[in-house]
Amino acid sequence: MKNRIFVSVILLILLIVSGLASDIHQDGYCVMRGQCGSKQAFGKQLNCPYNGPAEEPDEDLRLKLVEICGSQFENSLTCCDAAQLDDLKESTKQAETLISACPACWKNFLGFFCTFTCSPNQSTFVNATSIGNSTTYQEIVTSVDFFVGEHYGKGFFNSCKDIKFAATNGYVMDFIGGGATNYHDFLTYLGKERPMIGSPFQINFPLSDPLKAMTPFDEPAIRCNDTDINYRCSCMDCQSVCPILDSTPEEKPPCRIGSISCWSFSIYLCYIIIILSVFAICYVIDPNYYNNNIGYERVPLSSIEVRVPDTQPSSKRYWLNDLLQEYFYQQGFICARYPWYTIIFAGIFVLIASSGWACFTVETDPVRLWVAPNSDSAIQKEYFDQNFGPFYRTQQIFITNKNETQSVVTYENLKKLFIIEKQIRELKSSPHNYTLQNLCFHPNGDACIVQSVAGYWQSDIDNFNEETWEDEFSSCTAAPSFCLPDFQQPLKPDMILGGFENSNYEEAKALVLTFVLNNYLEKDKAKMAEEWEDKLRSYLYKVIEGKNNDVNVTDIRISFSTESSLELELNKSTNTDIYTIMLSYLVMFLYVSIALGNRTSYSRLFIDTKFMLGICGIFIVLASVSTSVGIFSFLGIKVTLIIAEVIPFLVLAVGVDNIFILNHEFERLTLRSGGEDSIEERIAKTLGRMGPSILLSALSETIAFGLGGIVTMPAVRNFALYAALAVWVDYLLQVTVFVAFLSLDAKRQEDDRMDCFPCIKVERASERIDREGILQKWMRKYYAQFILHQNVKIAIIAFFVGVFMIGLSLVPQVELGLDQRIALPSDSYLIDYFNDLDDYFRVGPPVYFVAKGVNVTKSEGQRALCGRFSTCEQFSLSNILEQERKRPHVSYIAEPTASWIDDFLHWLNPSLEMCCRFKKDSNPAEMCDIYDDEDDCEVCFKDREPNWNITMGGLPEGNEFIYYMNLWKNSAPDESCPLAGKAAYGDAIVPSPKNNTIVASHFRTFHTPLKSQKDYISAYHAAHRVSKLIKKKNPTVDVFPYSVFYIFFEQYEHIVGLSAEIFLFAFISIWIVTTVLLGSVWTGLIVVGHVIMIVVDVLGIMAIWGVSLNAVSLVNLVICVGIGVEFCVHVVRAFVVGGEGVERNERAYGAIVDVGSSVFSGITLTKFWGILVLAFTRSKIFEVYYFRMYVSMVISGALHGLVLLPVVLSLIGGPGIGIGEDFDYDVVDEILGGRPIRRAGNRMLIDDGGIESESDGEL
Repeated sequence: MKNRIFVSVILLILLIVSGLASDIHQDGYCVMRGQCGSKQAFGKQLNCPYNGPAEEPDEDLRLKLVEICGSQFENSLTCCDAAQLDDLKESTKQAETLISACPACWKNFLGFFCTFTCSPNQSTFVNATSIGNSTTYQEIVTSVDFFVGEHYGKGFFNSCKDIKFAATNGYVMDFIGGGATNYHDFLTYLGKERPMIGSPFQINFPLSDPLKAMTPFDEPAIRCNDTDINYRCSCMDCQSVCPILDSTPEEKPPCRIGSISCWSFSIYLCYIIIILSVFAICYVIDPNYYNNNIGYERVPLSSIEVRVPDTQPSSKRYWLNDLLQEYFYQQGFICARYPWYTIIFAGIFVLIASSGWACFTVETDPVRLWVAPNSDSAIQKEYFDQNFGPFYRTQQIFITNKNETQSVVTYENLKKLFIIEKQIRELKSSPHNYTLQNLCFHPNGDACIVQSVAGYWQSDIDNFNEETWEDEFSSCTAAPSFCLPDFQQPLKPDMILGGFENSNYEEAKALVLTFVLNNYLEKDKAKMAEEWEDKLRSYLYKVIEGKNNDVNVTDIRISFSTESSLELELNKSTNTDIYTIMLSYLVMFLYVSIALGNRTSYSRLFIDTKFMLGICGIFIVLASVSTSVGIFSFLGIKVTLIIAEVIPFLVLAVGVDNIFILNHEFERLTLRSGGEDSIEERIAKTLGRMGPSILLSALSETIAFGLGGIVTMPAVRNFALYAALAVWVDYLLQVTVFVAFLSLDAKRQEDDRMDCFPCIKVERASERIDREGILQKWMRKYYAQFILHQNVKIAIIAFFVGVFMIGLSLVPQVELGLDQRIALPSDSYLIDYFNDLDDYFRVGPPVYFVAKGVNVTKSEGQRALCGRFSTCEQFSLSNILEQERKRPHVSYIAEPTASWIDDFLHWLNPSLEMCCRFKKDSNPAEMCDIYDDEDDCEVCFKDREPNWNITMGGLPEGNEFIYYMNLWKNSAPDESCPLAGKAAYGDAIVPSPKNNTIVASHFRTFHTPLKSQKDYISAYHAAHRVSKLIKKKNPTVDVFPYSVFYIFFEQYEHIVGLSAEIFLFAFISIWIVTTVLLGSVWTGLIVVGHVIMIVVDVLGIMAIWGVSLNAVSLVNLVICVGIGVEFCVHVVRAFVVGGEGVERNERAYGAIVDVGSSVFSGITLTKFWGILVLAFTRSKIFEVYYFRMYVSMVISGALHGLVLLPVVLSLIGGPGIGIGEDFDYDVVDEILGGRPIRRAGNRMLIDDGGIESESDGEL
């Protein structure tokens, strides 16, 4: 029984199918013909089933058939009637506006549907699979199978796949093929039943073999690079006709040997060769070299007691040194004799100079801060803003699930999106009640540009149905042009969704909501937008905090940014960092004040401290900064935040060292004289001995910083000028005012008066005992002897040269840029936004190529710019941009170019009857709109001679060009003519009414998504490379690229060269000053060499520690030069004036003992305590660019100045110079209080006598 039922069902199905399907499939037979009504009221007419022979058309039908479908129907039968042809022509009009720019595609497209509808052999490749009844009860075809061969299908698809839709920077395939990536998906999309906007019935394209007697339609398709110029497409729409661009350096792989770059490998190889060569030379000269332990060592006094002959000839006196010593001696004596006069006169000078604070202003505009007014980017930005208007103000919101592994595309989340968007549209600012509608960008009517998934439902929640939303979402993301928002521009999924793979939009992890506001050059108008943005931020804060009852944020996370957010957050970061900076300075001040004091007995504790002297020294630092700010503020040179934060640090680093040197030298002279010399005499000798050294460092640093003022970057230039003056004023005040304070403090101390309270005298204070400091003693007894040991010297040289080589190898790895997230406070809401932007947003910033200087009203100018005509220049602007788009890894261009010239000239195509058309008999001429009847309108260029064609024949020139261009630019696009220019190109063209020409125009495209600073810098570089190529190939076209971020990244195009320039000037100035003041070219080179090594080592640490090179770090590197000089020059000068006829080893030893402790306790420890505080800052920028860099430069400077430099001086130091008798005493002898020094060979023998007895009699 069951088998009978089953067989009956099968027979019934076969009977039904046989009744539906076409029976006859042979040449000359049709499957359908004529029209028999529609499936529903107001629906399109559907074809009648007709499985009979093709018919001979009458004369009128023949003419229409040839006009629409081509000459192949001149003599053939047909399976269509006049009504079908009329519908075919009407249905293909919209596609024609999109694809007619590529004649091959348009010919294939029209031929495809003509063959399907009218071919006399229709039954051989079409089979009717479903027959239904119309509203008039006639049979109609509701479904067919259309068998298309692979050869034809691929040819058809390939001729159309690359056609661009410039207005949206997209592809026509997104409109006509749903974004298809192969021929079958393309045909499937064309055949999908969509009664209002697509096929009126279902057309299937089976991949299986057709029925017997049927063969797939597989005729040759016209290729887009066809030899016939009338069919050949342009480069923009057909890759195979494009010019081949030369390869760029970025496309070549970097040179590597294994996993190491060639640069690093060569550096390491050089180091190995140098070390091996030195060891080999030493061994050849003296085979026992490595067995000799020659150096400073503890030698029993009883074993050797011989006089040491001078191994060098007597040093000559240096006139400049004598002159300076005498000058400083006299100055010190006067300042010590008349301290209050000195202080008062200096105070008056500081007050007068500081009066310039009345003109004090802080530069916070990032453009004026980092970009020189005459820089290319600044000039180009101003040109773009003045001619095309400033770039829009963007407000952007990301909505993601808190569980980021789940898709955010759910009904509930989209409902929240609708609510948020609606409430934002209704926001009113305070106090002026501005709304989004008042401020938004609306190029096509009154509708605001709001890019949101809600736009697929016209941002109306009533259109959003829980039952159908998923199907609608899939359809809209597949074909955005069929789900237009109220502003009538397609919403590309990449703009409104994020975190999906391929085209799986339903798996998106983020919803992106973007509001576009107008921007203004006038600050008063910009404040209107800022007021509304403030309201928007307040609203979003409440939503995020869960205080909005309409939006439940339990399961979602929201991040956002407004146009003004970044500037506000950066200022907030500066305000929060002030306390950290002040605490850092306070710690350094306290250390200096405490460290200057002497260790003494308890009864003299409050006498021998020098807290007040330290405070005076610190006030001198502040006074020098105040003077510098006052003078430059008066001159109109604005202060920057870097100056405010860094200059005190720099001056303190330089000035504190001098304070310690002067104080320690004064104590040493007091120890030597036993108090017999007057205070004035001791201070005069102190300044006479140390003044030239202080002058040397101050002059070197001042000139080095001052030369930095020649650079054009305002932040660096202003810093250099402020720093140079502050350092020089600090020097002047230290050798005058501090000397005066030092004399007053010495008198207070000798009179047993309390520190800080000099009016109080301690009556029972014990007698003052002057003794050697712990640090000086340690350096004399242990440290100096250790590092000057012969084998230790070799190890030190090898180590520091190795570190220098490693630093050199790492220098190319220092990245460029300044990540915005680093500049923000660690708790800023923008950090989440920037993270989401990197993780989810799939569209890069827009980039405009601005063309000027070309006469586009002439055919030659049009050919130099266009790209969608067969006679455009091979290397025209549009063609080059199209080719660059195809190598995005080096061009960073991702989207097809919006070429206004191409869209305008195609808008004039008379075949596009719904585009350029006038109302008949109107005077002046009035354009028709979509609702005007065709009979009342006249198509532009319809009967023009020569006629409009793809070879650019019949196109307007001169005044006619300007006339039609203005009409096009004011025409709003719609579905019947998307090429109209008002929405996409309303601000892209700058006409000159006076000269009736075009001054400038821009061609818009988009960068690839830029995730890192390297990407932004590379994109900037690539865009300028492309513009140079365009100018090279088209000499008449002056073109430059512009994007909103370019002005901040121009610095990186030159920052490496700028850094080298600054360093070169600094190094040369240091060498000149040290050579002149020390009287030795070789010694000057040693100083410069050590400063270079310090800078290179810091650069190497930057590469390892993730510190990028930018204006902030460049300023810090300039500081590094100054600190490097400070670490070196005092030791070097102490070495040079170490005594007549004294050997290098002994002079190096004396230099360490003489000033080493001052350098270490002064600059090293002072900076260390201050830097330690910076490690706890909330701001990432302070942690990275101040803490990390300052730690690096202080450690590197201390190691080079106190370890490497004495060793190098002991080996290859320049000759010593003689000094005056008043200043000529053996440093070590004075430290030991006159105990005898005897020398044997290269050993220094110091008799500790009974002061420090040792059982073995050794030192």
